[in-house]
Amino acid sequence: MKHPTYTVAVAVALGLALAGCQPDAGPLTSGSPAAAPSPSRSELAAIVQAAVEDRNGTVLDTPPAMSLAREHMTAAYLSKRERDLSTVARSKAGFKAMGFWYTSFSTKITVESVEVAGSEASVRFKELTEEYQTSTANGPSSIPSGYSLVQTATFRSSGDAWQLDSISPNVHGGGLPMSVVEG
Repeated sequence: MKHPTYTVAVAVALGLALAGCQPDAGPLTSGSPAAAPSPSRSELAAIVQAAVEDRNGTVLDTPPAMSLAREHMTAAYLSKRERDLSTVARSKAGFKAMGFWYTSFSTKITVESVEVAGSEASVRFKELTEEYQTSTANGPSSIPSGYSLVQTATFRSSGDAWQLDSISPNVHGGGLPMSVVEG
């Protein structure tokens, strides 16, 4: 090269001139927006336990008041729950028309796994529920019917809290308990 100093000077001048043509990118920020604090396994398990007990309570002849606080539910979860109530009520009415109704239940959930990714979390759990029923022909039964069902609950963070967004069975199709409405 004949003129290395001249070439370097032109390259620097051209670089400075082009840098002035770039739009303002705004202030530099470091990292991404603050993520919600990670939920504890026990915190999510307590929300799932309350939600499943609330859901199962809908099949009782006299359903109890909801125990899961509204701040632990997304609008989508509340909306689906409201839609499900009419389906459960129809099933319950048909069951009672045949002379049967549920009087009590006990539910235990076992968390199998928890995954947290940013502002979303999922909990895979197994529900074990025993339901006691009464019939017009035989009165109360001391022998419960029961089921075990693997499900996944999804959560979304909202401020400092985690809200339940959905609960779905991992196996789809027939044979689901009266309280579990798919879709």
